[in-house]
Amino acid sequence: MDETVWNGCVVMITNRAGEILLQHRDDIPGICWPGHWTMPGGQQEPGETWEQTALREVREETGIVPEDLRELDVTPDDPAAPRPKVYTATWDGPESALVLGEGQALGFFPLDALPAPMPPHILGYIAHVQKLNAGR
Repeated sequence: MDETVWNGCVVMITNRAGEILLQHRDDIPGICWPGHWTMPGGQQEPGETWEQTALREVREETGIVPEDLRELDVTPDDPAAPRPKVYTATWDGPESALVLGEGQALGFFPLDALPAPMPPHILGYIAHVQKLNAGR
């Protein structure tokens, strides 16, 4: 699968401690970024808004419904690529409430101890949010 043409959404969920929720993707051929750590997300289904897609994917992959869903304005690294749909949200429930719906693992990580490997665009989204937060 060509990761450069994927057109879906991802949701950057943080908790009160400032940790980010990441999912370790399955390591099987044919999926985007196999074996990488990434954010919950996925493809839009017919009739859905992007916000509905984001919430559905998070619920399917983690078992939770985040709060304060907001679209993040990001520019793709490749100007010819579709503009990514990236959302931020919060969730302050216990980690034990997370339900692994897809992938190998799921958990919150401090920003200074992110797992590897991670797709470069996901690292870019995290850096973008850190830069925005530093300016507050």
